[in-house]
Amino acid sequence: MASPKASQVESRSIHTRFLDPFPPGPGLSLDNREGGCYHKKEIPSITNRHSRESWVGTIPLYRRWISAEGTHPPSLSQAPPPGSSPDGGPCIPSEFSLLLECGKGAESSSAYPPALAPLPEVLRNYVETLQVPFYFLGNGDRYSRPLHGGAIYVHHFALPTPPVLFGIWPRIPQTCIPFALGYPIAPAAQEAFPASSHIGRGRVLRDSEGRAVAEIVNRNVYVLFNLLGQDGVLRSLLLRRLLDLSLPRLLKELRTLSPLELDPLQATLETLRQETEAAATAWDRQRQAKVRQLYLQECRSRVHEETAFLEQEMRLTEANLEEYARRITTETRRLYAYKQRLNTLRGSPSANEQYLRDLDQLKALPEVREVQTQDGRITVFTAPLQAEHDGREFHLGSYRMEISFAGEIRIRNLTDAVGAYDHPHIYQGRPCLGNIREGVAKMIGEYQFVAAVFVLLDFLKTINPKDWRIPIVYWREVGS
Repeated sequence: MASPKASQVESRSIHTRFLDPFPPGPGLSLDNREGGCYHKKEIPSITNRHSRESWVGTIPLYRRWISAEGTHPPSLSQAPPPGSSPDGGPCIPSEFSLLLECGKGAESSSAYPPALAPLPEVLRNYVETLQVPFYFLGNGDRYSRPLHGGAIYVHHFALPTPPVLFGIWPRIPQTCIPFALGYPIAPAAQEAFPASSHIGRGRVLRDSEGRAVAEIVNRNVYVLFNLLGQDGVLRSLLLRRLLDLSLPRLLKELRTLSPLELDPLQATLETLRQETEAAATAWDRQRQAKVRQLYLQECRSRVHEETAFLEQEMRLTEANLEEYARRITTETRRLYAYKQRLNTLRGSPSANEQYLRDLDQLKALPEVREVQTQDGRITVFTAPLQAEHDGREFHLGSYRMEISFAGEIRIRNLTDAVGAYDHPHIYQGRPCLGNIREGVAKMIGEYQFVAAVFVLLDFLKTINPKDWRIPIVYWREVGS
């Protein structure tokens, strides 16, 4: 057995680099530990030295003891505040050591560094259920020595042997894993240690896909991937999976630490495993619901984008058709003018009398109330019109048709417009003439306004449900 003086020196050297999971308090010595218990021995207190060396470099060492006796070191609220990450979130401490024991007086997880949540809560559940103390440790250089005290030691993303020798030679290079224990790993935190046969390595534990996720050395459980790099909910689920995978292989150690007999201990482990399965089911259900919601949002977004694209293309196509109609009118008129000039040269009678007869015939149409000519266009006012659809008659109202000598056509509902819709086939005065567009343009080009108005009146009284812009049922039915 080492002397007290040698023990103090050993304790100091350990505290300089690592946080000893069994720190000797005032009056307790490392070399007087028997069966996991401390015995009184008067030695010089080193409390002040520890308080002065709570920082290693610029990184604080977080320490928390939870026990039923209520004898705790200073709370984390009295320790130097941890830093923050560049995005404003809590910064994960590179070195930490948390002890959780069974008993009353346990504090909530808010007493721990926020970046470690909710892992202390998960460990506390196993501590209270198994009645076994747990340590949760982390070290910045990814090397954590196996410990042999009265607890189960969970080492975060560390190895029992140095992964880097002399600070330059990567003895055990890191790899990347996209999945662990059946769950996707965050792209920014996929680093992990591979299985190896180096001296000092423990028994490797693999998930169902054969990936090395942990290894055990006596009562030490080493997590081989970056658990703290995952989001909070997945952290707790991954830790539970790791504990459920490793603890059944530590039954001998648990038996020496827990007051439970072997059969109740195995039943308790099975209960914890079932709780993990229930938590995994709930997490998967929430994740699938989120995926479904995001998928629906993406589909709606795509449909909205395609709808907007089609509407824009339709407007451009209609504008092109109107341009084509104007060109047809212009070319038809040019051809007609050539014919008229040719007839004049050949001694044909003037067409003025024909134009006047056409105007009289236009005014004589029964649906026409008035005809006006001004600013290069003919304006025709109609009587109230009706249209039949599906065996029912509907009041459409009175219309004003503006026919430009250049071929443009605008039709406005003067009495019964439905918002921007003047007619089931007219939106904002622009008629959707369909396959009669070219024929009407040709009639206007030949100054056959009687025929053009007759066709347009027939267009207003005819309803085609296949290409209407608004159903006719928005207009008042005859007799209603």
